[in-house]
Amino acid sequence: MAIFRIIHAALGASATLAMLAGCSGGSSPGAFSPGGPSTGRADNSLLAPTIARISHKPVATASFVDSRAAGKSLIFVSDAANGVIDIYPQSGKNQKMVGQITGLTQPQGITTDKKGNLYVANTNSSNVLVYAPPYTGKPKMTISDTHEFPADVAVSSAGVVAVTNICNAPNCRLNTGNVVLYAKGSTKGCATVSDSAFNFTRVMFAEFDSTGVLYIDGMNGGYQSSFGIVTGGCSATSITNLGYIYTVSFPGGIAIDKAGNIAFCDQINLVVDTFAPPVSNNFGEPVSTTPLTGSIAPLGIAILASGTNLYAADPGGSGVAEEYKYTAGGAAENTIAVGGQPIGIAVTPPLSKENK
Repeated sequence: MAIFRIIHAALGASATLAMLAGCSGGSSPGAFSPGGPSTGRADNSLLAPTIARISHKPVATASFVDSRAAGKSLIFVSDAANGVIDIYPQSGKNQKMVGQITGLTQPQGITTDKKGNLYVANTNSSNVLVYAPPYTGKPKMTISDTHEFPADVAVSSAGVVAVTNICNAPNCRLNTGNVVLYAKGSTKGCATVSDSAFNFTRVMFAEFDSTGVLYIDGMNGGYQSSFGIVTGGCSATSITNLGYIYTVSFPGGIAIDKAGNIAFCDQINLVVDTFAPPVSNNFGEPVSTTPLTGSIAPLGIAILASGTNLYAADPGGSGVAEEYKYTAGGAAENTIAVGGQPIGIAVTPPLSKENK
């Protein structure tokens, strides 16, 4: 039975998190407070604990894509509540859906590659599905993620696939997050890395840079935001913990911009903070901060190929995808009414990873 639903207080987990947070050192950023036992919860969702999880009956219609969308620049949004990926054209304003992939079970993080293939972290089925254009019919590849809850998926310019697991299935214990890497075209993992020092009890979002370094975020044992890198692709042996980012309160989606800087969405502060690559495993101050004015809980982000605009999936309120100037931000330039609970977002063509 899928565990994605409105979840009441998970008291034992909340007590553990509160205890760990209280023991955190004075040099670390303050632990995120989930708002007390009425909202504290442990589950396999990428949402901040302040956002209620919702679930609807699965969409019964078959997958479809309007033939007029062929060859066009597209936006993909994962709607976890309805178990679908909604597809929209990039052109225009307040766009209407031109396609939908159905039959999924709590899809969360998504990404695309330079061939237009769509990768979906199909969380409650413990797999990652890969769809080729035109995105109808069966997946071209299924990557089994047995005994895990995949949260996000990233693809390097060399074709290496990284799957972040927020926790294990079906129990979702708090200290079981990891990253599994797959060689290009393979459905068998070539490396699995985790963090035994509780810097990453849960691994959430991920993105590769142009050199194949994988940036990840998640939560540590004190329920604080954590940031790290995984290097070496299939030769990876560990997660390197990066120094605290004091400006990011709760981890969200990650994107690499045209300058090679790393952008992190913050679900709580409603901004995208962008940093130059870390030096000696530490980030400096943000090189830019993009305010997502009017958003409620921005989560997944995707920078358009132009590099001048980004879309954010916002599962708060009625569920929307909003377009903002990058890096100026401010009020949204455009809003797509997705509905449900949008979490991941991706575009074709993607921003090239060879632009650094």
